[in-house]
Amino acid sequence: MTSQTLSFTILGTGALGGFYGARLLHHGFQVRFIAHSDADYMRQHGLRVDSPLGDLHHFPVDVYRASDEIPQSDVVCVALKTTQNHQLVDLLRPLVRPGTVILNFQNGLTMEEALSEAFPDSPVVAGLCFLCSNKLGPGHIAHLDYGLVSFAPQDARGQAWVPRLMDAFASSGVKVERFPSLLKARWRKLAWNIPFNGLSVVLDANTDSIMRDPDARALAEQLMAEVALGAAACGAPFDAGFTAKLLEVTEAMTPYAPSMRLDYLAKRALEIEFMYDRPLREVAKLGVRLPAVEAIARQLHFLDRRNRQGDT
Repeated sequence: MTSQTLSFTILGTGALGGFYGARLLHHGFQVRFIAHSDADYMRQHGLRVDSPLGDLHHFPVDVYRASDEIPQSDVVCVALKTTQNHQLVDLLRPLVRPGTVILNFQNGLTMEEALSEAFPDSPVVAGLCFLCSNKLGPGHIAHLDYGLVSFAPQDARGQAWVPRLMDAFASSGVKVERFPSLLKARWRKLAWNIPFNGLSVVLDANTDSIMRDPDARALAEQLMAEVALGAAACGAPFDAGFTAKLLEVTEAMTPYAPSMRLDYLAKRALEIEFMYDRPLREVAKLGVRLPAVEAIARQLHFLDRRNRQGDT
């Protein structure tokens, strides 16, 4: 099977799944979208992506609700928020047969281990996305900047699939890289997610405001330093200069509201468990504490509860 003959199912057609699915579809791949509440709208109006790479409007699109009968695909891309992971296995079960590749786009730690345990006959690969993209409305995505996907396999079976997945995404105009260590790739992604997702909520600020203000930037740097400490404790140390480069990239990016800030403003559940609590638990097993990360996690839990319960 060549990369061009691969078929994809996008589980979760939001800012991330909609963008990558649209790129694959534009370049000739068969793509099926699971869009839950947006399915009827997308059947009538299609999928629109506004992007500096070129605007796309796909109509018609092959779109389903999660409860629909969905044809099998070679690759299932998990683009749901981790706040839905309590039902993820049930959502995946009708989509995954022995040999189906599970490509996990989620943020956080320990998700791939759980997927491999639930689907032992399926290769599992992490796709870590460095993407600035927002969902503007049903079937309407705004891509602002970047788009790199780092592919990191869970095990040898996933490793064998990485070249074909990279070819498929690269041929669709997406920048790709191969990362041999899943653990190190996950911690590298946390080095950005932990500071900027959390601070965007706690400080009520987008990335540009955080980077411009000396105290906010100092907080981001403190959180990054603790993530680096946690990564090293878990056997996944960062390369020299990695966090400094990450700050430079953030300073240069288009002003951006991280996904957690948008979820907070929309009164949706925040992705705290996999992005904060699980990394903290992993380092705690090794006798390591990350006090600034602990503090922001507690603030996020408080703000999340109050925000969704309507407390004053």
